Order: sequence, then C-alpha cells, then structure tokens
Amino acid sequence: MYKKRKAPVTSDPEKAYGAALRTAMNIVGYKDNTLNQLKTKLTERGYSETTVNDVCEYMTMKGYVNDTRMIFRSARSLALNKLYGKKRIMKELALKRFTDEAYDAFTFDSDELEDVDFTEVCLKLLKKKGGARDDKTFAFLIRYGHSVSDIKEAYKRLQTENEDE
Repeated sequence: MYKKRKAPVTSDPEKAYGAALRTAMNIVGYKDNTLNQLKTKLTERGYSETTVNDVCEYMTMKGYVNDTRMIFRSARSLALNKLYGKKRIMKELALKRFTDEAYDAFTFDSDELEDVDFTEVCLKLLKKKGGARDDKTFAFLIRYGHSVSDIKEAYKRLQTENEDE
C-alpha cells in the first residue's frame, strides 16, 4: 500500500504553512475531502496541529473545502448511483465525519435534493432486483434504507407499468 510521506520538520512556521498549504491543495485537487478528512491527512503527514488548523481555516474560507456542499453531493450520489434510501444515506453520511454545521444544514427537503424522487429510486432498485413481490425482496429494499411507504408506492408504480404494457 502507498505510504504517505511525512512532511520535513521545519522550525520556520511560514515554511511549514506553505508546505502544508501545497499539500492540502494537492489533496483537495485530487478528490473532495471533508474538513475532518483533510485535517487527518495533513496530521498523518507530520504537520503540527497549529499549522493544520491554520491551513484548514484558509481552505474553508476560500471555499476549497465545504462540508455543506459535499454532504448534499454525497447524498445525491448515494441516492442516484447506489440507489440507497434515506435511512441508508444517513448512515453512510455519518461515516464520512462531516462538520456539525453540515449535518445541521442537511435535510432531504432542501433545494439541492428536490429533484431526487426516493420512490423512483426504490423502483429502479426493485426493477434491478427483478420486481418480485416477496419478503426477501422487501427486506432487501429495507436494508437499502427505503421506507415502507416508498416501497409500497414503488410496487404500485411497477404494477401500473406492467399493466400498461
């Protein structure tokens, strides 16, 4: 596995800040990271806590790291790509360690997620699974985080589609 290089220890705070900032830019340029993920990665590379906090504050101020934006992107991706329901999305978001402010701002009724129809997401997953109306399929949909009401509505839509054919 790739071993992260430790930052060269320097007693000059300006040089350490510059090096940490370059490292942070490389990390964020490669992949979006939460603030906590960025802090962890910089700390693992050997930067001091003060330097890490200063760099993270700068990155947040400039908008390079924005947990609120990222939490909505992650929720959208989990719904549309992995076909997860609301409950499973909340569990997955908790694993990513977003800031408290991002969690407080997050709601499924927000403008960022207004075009995500969770019943339609459930229907896609139901079709992918074969559309069987049995306990095993129902339990599968529950494990994917879909609500009972979304599952029932998805079954209704599937039945309507099958009747129209």
